Formats: sequence, C-alpha cells, structure tokens
Amino acid sequence: MEYTIIRVYRVPADTQQQATDRFLEARELGVERDFHVKDLVKAPAGRFEQMSKRVSWWELIRRQLLGR
Repeated sequence: MEYTIIRVYRVPADTQQQATDRFLEARELGVERDFHVKDLVKAPAGRFEQMSKRVSWWELIRRQLLGR
C-alpha cells in the first residue's frame, strides 16, 4: 500500500515570491512549524482525511506497547 501525505502551511505575504522566500527562510531556521496548519493523508482508496492532532514519539510508543 502507498499513502500520500500532504503538509499544509499558511504563510502571510503580499506576493507568492515573498511567501516562498519567507517559508524557505523559516525552513533554514528550523521554525516552519510556526506556519504549519494541518496534515492530510490520502489512503490508497483515494480519499483525503485530516490527521488528528500531533502525537509525540513517546505517546506513539506507549500506544503500541499498551495496545491503546
């Protein structure tokens, strides 16, 4: 199976070039999460679903170990 994951960012700017420059600068500084809005996942069936809130690695490990 193959899934498509899309990250949606919202960058305030006057032009597309300015938005691109701001976003690239944010990526270089490692703060692109400030512009992050949501994640979308497309299942092999072809339907997009919005992912739930972000989960830490520790929470993922706990869920896998405890089966919750």
